[in-house]
Amino acid sequence: MLFSPYPKTKREELFDRDRELKEFEEAIGRGERLILLLGLRRLGKSSLLNVALNDLPNPSIKIDVRQTYSEFSSASRYVIGKKLLSAMSGRRKIMEEAKAFLERVRGISVSGLKVEISSREFSITELLEALNEYGEKAGRVVIAFDEAQYLRFGGATRYDGILAYAVDNLENLTFVLTGSEVGLLFDFLKFNDPEAPLFGRYHHDIILERFSPELSEEFLRRGFEEAGVKAREREIEEAVGELDGIVGWLALYGYIRTTRKLGHREAIDEVMREAKSVVGSELSKLFSYSPRYRLILKGIALGHSRWKDIRDYLVLKTGYINDSNFSSLLENLVKSGYVEKKEGRYSISDPVLARVFREL
Repeated sequence: MLFSPYPKTKREELFDRDRELKEFEEAIGRGERLILLLGLRRLGKSSLLNVALNDLPNPSIKIDVRQTYSEFSSASRYVIGKKLLSAMSGRRKIMEEAKAFLERVRGISVSGLKVEISSREFSITELLEALNEYGEKAGRVVIAFDEAQYLRFGGATRYDGILAYAVDNLENLTFVLTGSEVGLLFDFLKFNDPEAPLFGRYHHDIILERFSPELSEEFLRRGFEEAGVKAREREIEEAVGELDGIVGWLALYGYIRTTRKLGHREAIDEVMREAKSVVGSELSKLFSYSPRYRLILKGIALGHSRWKDIRDYLVLKTGYINDSNFSSLLENLVKSGYVEKKEGRYSISDPVLARVFREL
């Protein structure tokens, strides 16, 4: 169902991502060792990754690092190792084929098709080396870290160094990293820092763009047709005008209309209520660090787009702030993916969230 609000797993559930899927498949076929899947929130990166991995003939393992960090408040080598092994244990064919290689890894115990960390000697690097040996037999192993910027919470474990070692030496592994907080992901990977482990390493980037107005309208038409619901062209045009090409919001609008039998305006209002809830959950931690983040976002949403204008709005609301501190706050919002900077002007990346911030 096109309007399903849950991550997709099958190619027929995706709409118009054939180019990105083909690019992903070709990159794996060439033996690329590091692939970055990038884009704003709610553009369908997780869905694309799921479908791409399911379509591959290669064995693959996927970890949602954000969920892992939320559960354990850590991305230590034990936590990530546990998640890697757990993901493998859920894939019977992989476990049957990889078992002989995993048995040689220190700190891992294998019993039947169950594999787990058994001691503090466990090493992520040794696990990857074992998977690389398995990859020589299987053709290639693909390891995907969804929302990989959370790997920066690895504590004493330097995942950028581990990735650099793997990219240089483990030729039968491909790492796929997704990130909606693109600035934070690149801060973590530090490709341009001469003193960082991944400096100068090649990475193939696949960027998901928002749908064009025409494609957004076609998505809604196809979804309504699939659900057997009639929607007026004017309503479709209005929905696209308010929700833009963010497929997550478009799908939610369609899902609400088709499952709850609401009218056009009521469905739009429900999407806005959901967006307010998203702001409360996604940004609560950021706002707890500094209430100024909320006011900066509101100022941008109200139309203040230049650095000076945004700062003046903030000063008017909260009092003096020095230039360095203000720049740091604004840059953090850019790195987190909530604000875009183009030609010296700042804007809210997501028009639905921009409306929410205007009303805060």
